[in-house]
Amino acid sequence: MPFRINILQTSYLLLLTGVIGCTAALKFTKTGTQPGQTAPADTAKTRFGGGDFDEHIRKSDPRSPEAERAGFVLPPGFEINLFASEPLIGKPLNISFDARGRMWITQSGEYPFAAKAGKGTDRILILEDRNHDGRADSVTTVLDTLNIPIGLLPTHDGLLAFSIPNLYRFTDTNGDDKPDQSRRLLGPFGYTDTHGMVNHLTRGFDGWIQACHGFTNLSKVPGNDGDTAKLESGSTFRFRPDGSRAELVSKGRVNPFGLVYDNWGYLYSPDSHSSPLTQLIRGAEYQHFGRISEGIGFAPAMKPHEHEATALAGIALPSSPFFPEAYRRSFYVGDVVKCRIYRNSFTFNGSSPVAKNEGELLRSDDSWFRPVDIVEGPDGALYVADFYNRIIGHYEVPLDNPGRDRQRGRIWRITYKGKTDKLGYTDWTKAAVPELINALAKGNMPVRMLVMDQLVNRIGQPAAEPLRAVLAKKSTPPDQYVHSLWVLNQLHALPRAQLLSALRHKQAVIRTHAMRVLHESPEQSDTLLAEARRGLSDSNPHVRRAAVEALTDYPNLETVRALLNVQAGKSMPGKSMPGKSMPGVDSLDTHLTYTLQLALRTLLRNKPLGWEVAAASWTTTQQLALARPMSGVAEEYAGQFLFQAVKMLPLSKADELTYLGHAARFLTAAERDALVQFVRDKYAADNSAQFTLFKSVQQAIKKQGSVTNESVKRWAVLLANALLDGPRSDWTFRLAEPVYLKDNPIFFSPPPQTMGFAKDQKFFGFDLGGYKGVVKSPIFMVPKQLSFSVIQLNSLLGKGPKHLVRLVSATDTTHQLACAEFDKSDDYRADQVVWDLSAHEGEPVRLEIVDQSSGIIRLSNVQRLSTPLLPTVSPKEIDEQKRFALELIGEYGITVLEPTLQATLSDTSLPYYLRLAAAKSLMKLAPVRYARLLGGYIEDEHYPVNFRTELATVLGDSPRPEIQAVMESALKRTKGEVQMELLKSLASSAMGKDLIMAQVHTGTLYTRVLVQPGIQDRLLLNISKPQKEQYDRLTANLSPIDEAREKLITSRLSSFTLLSGVADNGRQLFATHCATCHQINKEGGLIGPQLDGIGSWGSKALATKILDPNRNMSEAFRMYTIKLKSGGVRTALFRRDDAQSITYADVTGTEFVVPRHDIAEVQPSRHTLMPDQFGTVLAEKEFNDLLSYLLTVK
Repeated sequence: MPFRINILQTSYLLLLTGVIGCTAALKFTKTGTQPGQTAPADTAKTRFGGGDFDEHIRKSDPRSPEAERAGFVLPPGFEINLFASEPLIGKPLNISFDARGRMWITQSGEYPFAAKAGKGTDRILILEDRNHDGRADSVTTVLDTLNIPIGLLPTHDGLLAFSIPNLYRFTDTNGDDKPDQSRRLLGPFGYTDTHGMVNHLTRGFDGWIQACHGFTNLSKVPGNDGDTAKLESGSTFRFRPDGSRAELVSKGRVNPFGLVYDNWGYLYSPDSHSSPLTQLIRGAEYQHFGRISEGIGFAPAMKPHEHEATALAGIALPSSPFFPEAYRRSFYVGDVVKCRIYRNSFTFNGSSPVAKNEGELLRSDDSWFRPVDIVEGPDGALYVADFYNRIIGHYEVPLDNPGRDRQRGRIWRITYKGKTDKLGYTDWTKAAVPELINALAKGNMPVRMLVMDQLVNRIGQPAAEPLRAVLAKKSTPPDQYVHSLWVLNQLHALPRAQLLSALRHKQAVIRTHAMRVLHESPEQSDTLLAEARRGLSDSNPHVRRAAVEALTDYPNLETVRALLNVQAGKSMPGKSMPGKSMPGVDSLDTHLTYTLQLALRTLLRNKPLGWEVAAASWTTTQQLALARPMSGVAEEYAGQFLFQAVKMLPLSKADELTYLGHAARFLTAAERDALVQFVRDKYAADNSAQFTLFKSVQQAIKKQGSVTNESVKRWAVLLANALLDGPRSDWTFRLAEPVYLKDNPIFFSPPPQTMGFAKDQKFFGFDLGGYKGVVKSPIFMVPKQLSFSVIQLNSLLGKGPKHLVRLVSATDTTHQLACAEFDKSDDYRADQVVWDLSAHEGEPVRLEIVDQSSGIIRLSNVQRLSTPLLPTVSPKEIDEQKRFALELIGEYGITVLEPTLQATLSDTSLPYYLRLAAAKSLMKLAPVRYARLLGGYIEDEHYPVNFRTELATVLGDSPRPEIQAVMESALKRTKGEVQMELLKSLASSAMGKDLIMAQVHTGTLYTRVLVQPGIQDRLLLNISKPQKEQYDRLTANLSPIDEAREKLITSRLSSFTLLSGVADNGRQLFATHCATCHQINKEGGLIGPQLDGIGSWGSKALATKILDPNRNMSEAFRMYTIKLKSGGVRTALFRRDDAQSITYADVTGTEFVVPRHDIAEVQPSRHTLMPDQFGTVLAEKEFNDLLSYLLTVK
C-alpha cells in the first residue's frame, strides 16, 4: 500500500530514492527565486558586494564626485550625471521641486544629533539649473537655523518644512526666497529617534499634504480644529496646508521613507522592515513589531521582502515618455546599505498592484553611495539624493563615531539618452490660466501637481470657469480632466452636474477620481449616495473600490446592505448600472477585498449604527459577512452580535474561537457568565477549544480590570483537571544534551508560500531550536511503499553533518529498514523520497528524524494506515495546554491539585517548561514552603542554565524575607547568568538592595554589578536616601561602562577570524540565545528586528551589538520597569495601552496584561530589550562561533 509523507526542512533540499540503508540523492528543484528576480548577493567580495560593503563603517576612502560617478553601472542607454555636490551643498535628506522648476533640498550637518532649542544650523537650499545643462549653477540659502529638517514642500508663497520638533509654515511675502514670517503649523512631534521623523511632504490630488511619520517616535498632533492625530512608528498621515486638521492615514509598518502617486490616484511608499513596497489604503493597518490586527487582518503588501537590505529610502514612478516603456511602469527605490537603486515593475490584479523585482537600475562600486531619496523632476529626469557617507546606520554604529562624514553630499540626475521634458523648465508662477490648463494635458505628474497648486492658490476662483469648460468638452484628455476636476473641487467650484457627469464618464480613470471627489465632498445627498451605490456595480475594479470607500460617508443600514451585496455579487434593485449585475470580489484583488472589510468595520464602529446593525435582521450569508469586521469593533454590541453569530451560524472552528474570544472582551459580567456556560456545553469534549477560549476570557478580565466571575473560577478547576488528564503526545523528542526549550518542538504549520503547495496543506514538523536530537513517531505497521517530499533551506551550504530520516524496527531500534540523508542547499527546493518496503510489509516500526545540526522538518499527507500516525492535536499544543493547566492551579488556588504540581516538578522525564510551570504554581500556593525546594534546583549545576534562571525569576516574584534568605543562600553557590538573575530579583526590594550593596562593600560581589543593566534600574527604583548615598559612594570610582565594554570588544575581535569560529555551532547558539526575538529566513520571533542580511554589518558592528547592546538603543525596544502594588517588579517591553490595562512582553516575547489598578509605578529603563550579558554568558569560542554564523547571513 502506498504511504506518502511530506517533509519540509528549512535547512537543505534533495530528491531521494529509498533503498535499505542511507541513500544517495536525486535532485529536482523548485526554487524560491522567480524569473526576473535578483539572485541573493554573493558572500564573496565582488565589485558591488562583499568586502567593504559588508562593513557598517566603510574602510575605503571617500571619492571625488567624478570618481564616484565612474563607479555607477546602469542599463544601456541610461545616463547619470552630477547635478550638485559639496561644497555647493551638504548632506541632502529630501528633495522637492517648486513651480519654477527649481530643486529645494533639506540638508543636515547636525544629524544624527538634535541640536539644542534655538541652536540648529541645518539648512534648506534652492538649487537652480538656469542654463538647462543638467547641473545646478545657482544656490540660494532659504533657512540656516533648522534642526534636522527632513520633509519639505515649496508652496506658492513660501514653504512647509519639518524642523525638530514641529512642522512649520514659512511665508515669503516679497518673493526674495527668504521667509519673512513663520508659524508652527503642527506639532510637537516626537523626536527621541532622529533618523526618520516627518519626511516626504507630498501634495495630494485633494489638496491635503501627505507625509510619513518616521521610525519609533510617538506623537499626538492636534489640528486647529481640536482633533488630534495619534501617530506611532511607521504611520503615515495627512494634513491641510493651513494646519486646520491632521488625520492618520495608515497604521503599522516600521520606517517608511518616501511617497509617490500614480495616475489612478493611489499612493505608494517603501518601508525598511515590513514590505519594500506598499500601496497605502486609507485607514489600513499594516504589520509592525508586536502589532495585533484589529479583526480584519493586516492590509496586503505589493511584494514580499526578498534580497533588499532593511534600509530602503525614496521612491519614484516615472510619468514622462522618455524612459523606455518597460522602465516607465516601474518603481525605483534606493537601498542605502547595498548602495543601489532597485527597479520593481508592477501589474494590477483587479485594483491590486503586484510588484516584481526586476533587478537594479543602478549599482555602485563605491560603498559610500547612499541613495536616501529618489524623485522624478519636472523635466522627467530621476534625481537621487546621495547622503554620501562612510556610515549610514543609526543603531549599528555609535552616533558619535568620528567616522561619520558631515560635509560630503551629492545629487545625481538620471536620464535615458539625455532626453528631458522641456515643459519642466517652464516658470509656472508667471503662466496664465490657458497655459496652466494646457499643462494639465501635456505635463508629467510632477508638473501637473505643481500646476494644480498654481491654479488653486495663485489664480483661485478666476480659474473656475475655464476649468468647467474643460470638463464640458468631450475630447478632453483623461489627465487634464482628472486634474481639472480636483482643482474645481478644491476651489469649491465644481457643479454637481459636472461631478455626476464625471461619475458616468466612459474613462474608468475619470470615474475613479470622480468617486474620490465624491468621498472628499462635504455635501451629502440622496443623489450622491445613489451614485456611490451605483459605483459598486461598475465594470472597473478601481471604480468599485473607490465607491466602497466613498460609502463610508453614509453610515446607515442601507449602506451596510449595499457593501454586503458587493461581497455576495448581488445587485441592489434600481441601483446597479443598466443591464449589469453587481460584480463579485475577485479573490486575487486583495486590496479591494481588504478595503471592503475596512469599510464595513469603519461603519460598524459608528456606535448608533453599530447598535442598529446588531439588532437588525440579517440573512445567514449577511451575518457571516458582518462577523469578521465586527470582530474589529471594541464595543458591547460587537460582543453580543458575535456571541449570537456563533450560536446560530455555520462557522469554522477557527472563526468560532476568534469570535467568542472577541465577545468575551466586551460582554458584561452577566453576559460573560452565559458565554462561559455556552462554551463549556458546546465544547465539552474539546479541551483544545476550551483552552483557547479560557485564555481569551482570562485576558478580557485582566484588560477590563474587573473581578473574576465565579463561573470562570469553577471553569478553571474543571479545565485544569481535564487538560492534565488529557493524552500525552505519542510523538516524542530527545535532545543530545540537557537543555531548556521554551516549548514542545513538534508542531503543525503550513509550507512556504513560494513552494506551490496547497494553502490548506497541513504539515507536521519539528524544530529543535538548533540543538542536535531525534524526533520519534509512534509505532505503526510498514506499508508496501513510503514516500515523502522535502523542502529545505540552509545558508550554511555544505557545512556541518547531514540530517537523517530513517525507519527503524520497533522491536530492535538498531535494525534500520531504510534511511535518507540530506545535504544542505542555499535556496528553497522541493524534493521527493520513495522507499520500497514490500519486503517488510506489516512489521512494527518507528520513523525517526535525526537532526544532526539544526533546522526544521515537516511531515504531511500520512494516509491509509491502520493506526493514524499524525495526532489530531499537535504535540506542541498538547504541552501548551498542560503547561497552562499547571499555571491555572496556582492562579486560582486549586489546592486539591497541589500533589500534581509536586509530582510534575520532580519528574525528570518531563520537559523543563512543564516543570517550570509547576514551580510557579507551587510558589503561589505556598511560597515559603517551596522556596527552599526551588533554591536547591537553582544551585544544582546539572540543570540547564536557562531553567535555573527562570526559577530564580519565580523566587523573585515573591518579595518575602524568608524567600530572600533562600536567594541570598543561592547567590553564594551560583555564577554567571543564574547569579545575575538572582541579583535582579533581590534588587527589587529594600532588603535586597541592602544585601547587594553590603556584599559589594565586603568584596563578595564586584562593584560593577551595581551598574549592570537590569540590576541598576531595579536598585534605583524606590531607593531610600541612605541607600542612594551608599550606592553613590560605591560607584564613585567605577570606570565608565563604555570604556570597559570597548576593551572587551577589542579583545574579542583581536582573536577573531572566520576560521576561529564554526558557523554551524553559531547557528545553534543563535537558536538558543537570539531566535526567540529575531528572525532569519522567516524563522524565529519578531519581537526585535528581523536579521536577514545582517552579515553585511561586518564583524566590528556585530561584536559591538552583541557585547554592548545598549550603546545605540532604539526607542522601539526600550524596556520598562513596572513596580506592582503587590510588591513584585517586572521588566518588560511596552506593547499596547488599553483603557483599563497595559500589555507588555517579557524578554521571551510572551505577552502579559497588567491591570492599571495593580501598577504602583512605571519607569523607562536606560536599557534595551536585548540581554546585556553575552560578554560573560558566551565564552570566547562560543562568541567566535556565533559571529561566524551571523557573518554568513547575507
